Amino acid sequence: MRLSGPLLTMVAVGAVAAGAATANVVLTAEPEPLPAAVEQAAGSSALPAAPAPTAAPAPAATGEVVYKGRSTNGKVTVDIWVTDGAVKAYVCDNRGIESWTKGTATPGGTTRLTGEDGAEVEYTVADGVATGTARADGRSWDFTATRTDASDPAPAATPAPAPAEAPAEAPAPSTGGSGYGGGY
Repeated sequence: MRLSGPLLTMVAVGAVAAGAATANVVLTAEPEPLPAAVEQAAGSSALPAAPAPTAAPAPAATGEVVYKGRSTNGKVTVDIWVTDGAVKAYVCDNRGIESWTKGTATPGGTTRLTGEDGAEVEYTVADGVATGTARADGRSWDFTATRTDASDPAPAATPAPAPAEAPAEAPAPSTGGSGYGGGY
């Protein structure tokens, strides 16, 4: 039995892998700075240094952000929807108080919403939680509402569970030994 064929294949694969690893290291390594003598020799022919990059302002939030919560005494629910800067909030106690308010988001500050029935909702947002006060029907409630949409940027307290594996495909039903599944 000759081992030269498999042996040559293994050597070739090893050489390709070593070459790929070397290329990866060379291409991703940070360039070393030029020695001072080389920089001085370049003199005025050297290009001026590029200005340091500045952080661009964060783009305005787009899409929908949702906060759902309750008053601190548990008597009313407060749900807030922010869509491209427009905000609406719903306050309800399931006993007769039901109010919609609307307004414009105030990033980094207090957002104030008003309803046609005189209701008001004021809140601020920090770390994915809206806290504030809801007023309707002559009453007032402090509330906390947690961001519930899928794009929540707040860090999770615990790591997300690993996705479940897809269930195994069920075997085809037996058709009586002909090997043909039928149905056509």
